[in-house]
Amino acid sequence: MRFLPVALALLLTACQMTPRPAPPPVDYAGAYGGDLVWVGTVTMTGDVLILAGGSLTIRPGTEVRVVPAEGTQIDPEYFSSLTELLVRGRLQIEGTAEAPVRFVIVERPELEEIAWAGITFDTADGTIRHAEIERAETGVRCVGSAAEITDSLIRRCRYGIIAQAGSHGKILDNRLADGEGGVFIWLDSNPYLKGNRISGHDEEGVFVDATSRPYLDRNTVTGNAIGLALYPRDLPYDAFGVTGNTEDLRWLGSDAP
Repeated sequence: MRFLPVALALLLTACQMTPRPAPPPVDYAGAYGGDLVWVGTVTMTGDVLILAGGSLTIRPGTEVRVVPAEGTQIDPEYFSSLTELLVRGRLQIEGTAEAPVRFVIVERPELEEIAWAGITFDTADGTIRHAEIERAETGVRCVGSAAEITDSLIRRCRYGIIAQAGSHGKILDNRLADGEGGVFIWLDSNPYLKGNRISGHDEEGVFVDATSRPYLDRNTVTGNAIGLALYPRDLPYDAFGVTGNTEDLRWLGSDAP
């Protein structure tokens, strides 16, 4: 009997050392209230709407598999006919440098390059950290939002980030690459852009309309067709980081030089 405690201790140690299996894949589509947490591998089989008062938290290392929509009809609740993550509550993407949150397209034959709508903050707030987003109509769209987007990779999207309708969030230290346009700021929006690397776009790296006043702080804008396309003549920017574009600066409007 004196060996029983030792045996139990060894058994307990072995159980503690046994790796836990990864959680099974989970499918999501539809509207969700309350507090939702995604971890491991999850699949968006259709549009996902986070209702006002609800929240979605995505843990480090999560892979979000996006199934592209097959129809072309736009649901009145959404901005696009493509599969969309629409947030009217709160979104927290908690990726890290070692374990980013990745949005991955579920491929099918003859799928278009732009395969889903992306993430939209609709008068909602939250944080996106260390996410990898690609092949979206708009990687992240902010509508009347103060969301913070940091340390993320947004590539091969039609537009990387759009800030509109009074958005005033923070866009910090991201890499936006290889799309049509990088950051598009319009309709009285004033986000803070700092330390972003914006390159390889077929159109503008950064576009600002006449009603918006973003703060452009030490961004690197290079290798785009147009580096900065600006309406406001007195908008300060760091010219040192805007180089190597086909056209570094284009003033817009009827009085453009």
